[in-house]
Amino acid sequence: MANLIRCKSCGYVTEEGKVHDVCPACGVPAKMFEPYADPVSPDRRMLLKLDIHPIMVHFAVAFTASLLILHIASIFIRGGLLDNIYSTVKLLALFLPLTVILSFLGGLFDGKIRFRKIMTPLLKTKILLSSLFFILSAAVLILLVKFGVACLMTPGLLTAVLIVTLGVVIKLALIGTSLLEAKFPG
Repeated sequence: MANLIRCKSCGYVTEEGKVHDVCPACGVPAKMFEPYADPVSPDRRMLLKLDIHPIMVHFAVAFTASLLILHIASIFIRGGLLDNIYSTVKLLALFLPLTVILSFLGGLFDGKIRFRKIMTPLLKTKILLSSLFFILSAAVLILLVKFGVACLMTPGLLTAVLIVTLGVVIKLALIGTSLLEAKFPG
């Protein structure tokens, strides 16, 4: 394993010899770097670097935001384009619960690797919010199947569910970003 160095200014960690004149992350002079010993074992670091949970979360977030944007756009659109939007929205809504489940499972895996247990206070909160996210994503799909294109054309229950869903996603993201650098050594 290569020797690691860390920027004293921003905390950026990289291999020794990869920094030239300035920190690639924050731009301070290279003299701000110090030797760094990774507190996490190489095996655990390898698993964490797979970034399974963050990658899966991006799909769920993108689907949720896209659904809301397309729904808002469909309020103002009529004709053939509306049918295309409805097909896209229905497809996104069909896959959203699956992406939520995969994100949830990835989160359990990440929590187990990062903290060696999944019942920490913040992870419990994330589990509860993820459960709510799944319920809301299923509600979006049910509304679209039950009411069809008509529920896209006017603000109403679908709008409210999508806004709440996006709020839950934002809260999950804020908790998740606060945990990115947290991990047990060893």
